[in-house]
Amino acid sequence: MTRVDICGGLCFPLALSCLLMSGGNALAQVPNPVLNTVHPPGGQAGTSATVVLDGTGLDGLREVHTTVPQLTAKRLDANRFRLDIPAGTPAGVYDIRAVGTHGMSSPRTFVVGNRAEALEADPNESFDTAQDVPLDVTVSGRVEKPGDIDHFKFKAKAGQRVVLDCSAERIDSKLRAVLEVHDASGKRLAANRGYAGIDPIIDFLVPADGAYFVKVFDLGYLGSPSHFYRLDIDTKPRVEFAVPCVVTRGKPTKVKLYGRNLTPREPAKGLSLDWVEVEITPPEAGRHDHLPLRLRPAQMTLDGFAYHFPGSHAPLLMGVTDVPVVSAVEDNRDSEHAHELTAPCEVCGQLTEGDERHWYAVRARRGEVLWLEALGTRIGSPVDLDVVVLDPTGKTELLKFTGTLDNVGGVRFPTAHPDPAGRWVAPADGRYLIQVRNLTGGLNRDPRRLYRLSVRREDPDFHLVVVPRQADQPAGLNLMPGGREVLDVLAVRHRGLSGPIRVRAENLPPGIECLDAWIGPGQDRGVVVVTADRECPGFVGGLNLVGVFSEGGTTITRPAKGGAMIWRGLPIPAGRLTQEIPLATASEAKLLLTASPAEAAIDQESVLDVAIDLEQRFAGATGPIHLTGIGLPKVAGHSTATIPAGSTRGWISFAFPTSLPPGPYTFAVQAETTIPVPGAKGAKPTQVAVTVVSNPITVTVRPARIVLEIDPRTPTKIARGKIIQLRFTAERKQGFIGKVHTELVAPGGVVGLRGRGVTLVGQSDSGTLQVIATEDAPLGRHLFLRLDAVGTVEDQPVYRGSRFVELEITE
Repeated sequence: MTRVDICGGLCFPLALSCLLMSGGNALAQVPNPVLNTVHPPGGQAGTSATVVLDGTGLDGLREVHTTVPQLTAKRLDANRFRLDIPAGTPAGVYDIRAVGTHGMSSPRTFVVGNRAEALEADPNESFDTAQDVPLDVTVSGRVEKPGDIDHFKFKAKAGQRVVLDCSAERIDSKLRAVLEVHDASGKRLAANRGYAGIDPIIDFLVPADGAYFVKVFDLGYLGSPSHFYRLDIDTKPRVEFAVPCVVTRGKPTKVKLYGRNLTPREPAKGLSLDWVEVEITPPEAGRHDHLPLRLRPAQMTLDGFAYHFPGSHAPLLMGVTDVPVVSAVEDNRDSEHAHELTAPCEVCGQLTEGDERHWYAVRARRGEVLWLEALGTRIGSPVDLDVVVLDPTGKTELLKFTGTLDNVGGVRFPTAHPDPAGRWVAPADGRYLIQVRNLTGGLNRDPRRLYRLSVRREDPDFHLVVVPRQADQPAGLNLMPGGREVLDVLAVRHRGLSGPIRVRAENLPPGIECLDAWIGPGQDRGVVVVTADRECPGFVGGLNLVGVFSEGGTTITRPAKGGAMIWRGLPIPAGRLTQEIPLATASEAKLLLTASPAEAAIDQESVLDVAIDLEQRFAGATGPIHLTGIGLPKVAGHSTATIPAGSTRGWISFAFPTSLPPGPYTFAVQAETTIPVPGAKGAKPTQVAVTVVSNPITVTVRPARIVLEIDPRTPTKIARGKIIQLRFTAERKQGFIGKVHTELVAPGGVVGLRGRGVTLVGQSDSGTLQVIATEDAPLGRHLFLRLDAVGTVEDQPVYRGSRFVELEITE
């Protein structure tokens, strides 16, 4: 990674005053740095680019951090930098972030190209003022205001193939670009509103020598500095896709590259695409290079590498797998000519015709499990795939697979996609058919309609992506010395993997700690807490996290990928993968939240009490401290608690039900409060909202041995000096037959209530606890009051069960 230091950070009082002006931030004690634009959004390898950074929370901007290898940067003034891009930098998209007083910003895309660069020059709002540009150039521009239309003019000769490609959505822009090409008289010759996703491309065969105009504008005629673009006017090689689009790891493979202006040139079916055959050697297992590619959240499950064809404008994403790759045959268009497959394998096919169907056959034994997964949308193919398993006749549908609709990342990082996948169990020995088709084929022919079909047995795997916890805005991970930050870890499980996944950090910088965390059995998300000691030296770089699954002699290790929200609103927030998990230090933390115990073993149907201690490092008192758990499984009890203003210690309790599978889980406690910030001279301090997170808490959940149930007729109110009868049952489980002792408990002790414990022996499984409210019992609901059961083995407490008791003390 590359960064350049320019100046030191600001002192804490100034940081607090910036906080006051910003109104605070929900998950940080300083403004959240957000990088909105980098202009121009790219540059040519081997040259220098002067860029302007713009955003919010960029106080004390002093450096840029980028994934461009060996890039150097020099700050020219407040928000301008000169970037020197090494000549050997591979073409592609990279992350760039701003670094200042408040840490490292959210990312923006910076493109390194291999064509000459030009900047849009105003005025260019009409044909008469169109900007003259040469061929084989990339123009960086902006649709800066609503209704803005940018015009460019180039000269070309008859027969030249000129590719006009406007990158906008692919480089984090808000622009919904439209491209048009006109002749010298102003007649429109071609237009496009979306080819590479929603970005337009025009493949223009020049009809005659002369000048031609290009128009760029927004589909809804919107505009702003965030509506930026890069326009290629190109006659050089441009690779679009490969067949096969996936290769076996470590195995040299011949593939056909399809695109435009390739050599040798030969037309492809459908579109006028050229192709050339090359041999590609994918990387060996264990290599995890940064990919200079922009990947959507749903592509987090793709394993691949960037292939650079000599002279091409951008790298191609090639899929990689650890099983044999089979190319679809030409004559498998009906069930009688189904292509025989042997699991495990992957197939790469093309549904060129609009109504084309591909048939495959597999042999399976009764009870044998096969996992089928098709990839279309996730590999950038314009298809909506349909996959079904049929009986040997091909007439009876046995199972139809659906897309992955579960959105693990929510609105900030949407992972759902329509590619079908699922599990199939063979009902009997025999030969079965698989049909693959495109539901949105249409009447036209299109060789871009690629797909991958994976046929595997019960072969577990997983992918992880780490995203900042902020759910409402783009962010990085900025860690305050003496404080903590939390990251969400999203897990996508494959082919039956259901056990716990351990997440660990590697190669941490000095002064930074990140304890191992567990994503519990069957869970699709967890949390990782990063802590910096008070003497932690300044740091700007990346956090390396690795996921490990180990069960039954099988160990799977995978690096966690980074992810981020790119824009809020739109009206749907946009996210993408990042090329690293960012980590930077900021100003010193003024609060430190500690939870104990940090580790515990607990039975299902019991409760864990967590003691909270908030250390403050400033004069004055905090407001009320509102506590909640984060990273807990959905089925766990999501308790809340409040510590009164001026106090820094308290409790919060969490229930773990039977529906939570046994195994390890990691969560943390989040505290929301207010702290006083000095105002102007003579003014009263202002209370500013802050949020802090505790150290991680790892619990190992064991199967329930005691399940308590409280009689629903038990009163929920008790007056001072009065008595109620609390009736309950205690069911012993898992072969436990020992004594069960019950009593009324609460974290920190029961105040104002007395109840003599009841012990159940032999076959007894029910009892009554007499509860007395003292004359001076505090009025109101008794927080986290519960009935606790302790199971003994040889008179030693071994098992526990708990049930919360709703009881309000009245006059």
